[in-house]
Amino acid sequence: MDGEIIMATVVCTRWLDAFPASYVTVLRNAVAANLNRPHRFVCVTDNVAGLTDGVEGVQMPDLGIPMQRQQKGCWPKLSILAPGVLPADEPTLYLDLDVMVNQNLDGFFDRLEAERGFHALREWNPTLWNLAPLKMRPDRGVQGSILGFFPGEQAQLFHRFNENQQECFERFPLDQDFLTENVEDVRYWPYEWTASFKWHCLKYYPFNQLFPEIKRPAKAKVVVFHGNPRPIDVVPQGDYYWGTKRKFGRGPVDWVRAYWLRHDASWTENLWWRKSSHQHQAESQAA
Repeated sequence: MDGEIIMATVVCTRWLDAFPASYVTVLRNAVAANLNRPHRFVCVTDNVAGLTDGVEGVQMPDLGIPMQRQQKGCWPKLSILAPGVLPADEPTLYLDLDVMVNQNLDGFFDRLEAERGFHALREWNPTLWNLAPLKMRPDRGVQGSILGFFPGEQAQLFHRFNENQQECFERFPLDQDFLTENVEDVRYWPYEWTASFKWHCLKYYPFNQLFPEIKRPAKAKVVVFHGNPRPIDVVPQGDYYWGTKRKFGRGPVDWVRAYWLRHDASWTENLWWRKSSHQHQAESQAA
């Protein structure tokens, strides 16, 4: 029926406990608060333990991916493209667990339904390239944190990976490199819809010491945490270092902390510190 809003799918993946189940809860709650249309929230995972109400746990198919490739390269993520894992005819938005939903998400589905195909985030350029107009910056291909597609249309892409795994592992360092070369006519999300915490929010040393405030990118619908730090690294109260040697900060980032505590009712400050004290000591020494 014309004008009918069909069910949408929001999906994330989790395997080998690289992220605690609380990340799924936070993302699910943030999506529910920022998506107006009917939707299901799915976690494709090798371990459904700990998933909360409102999350549909779907068993991740065993694709025979070697353990070392599961630990590096994010290859199990491609299981969301396998036939039968997700509803074939529903518009589907994939989100990495370490993204922060910053604004309403309806536009992603509006765009996906208006223009079928495989939608992805365009990989960002290093900081200095931001001085040039977007059309003049090198196209670095797909960044895999935010994907949009109709699952029933992606069988060929999945089979291309699954039937040629060893060749893919040898040719591509990451799953997103495979997607860059093998997706036909990728459609990039509008650039202003997303921001990288690492590239757009942090300053290089020593400017981060002169201007320590880390501003929230208010216009971005989604803020992506890729690499170091992860969102949870900048949530706890305390005096600790996080980040890398060239881009680092100290203590909590107030707007990330507020987001996390709003969407994770189980957050316990003391428990988190007991589990993470050694990690923080190592990061502090490195910084």
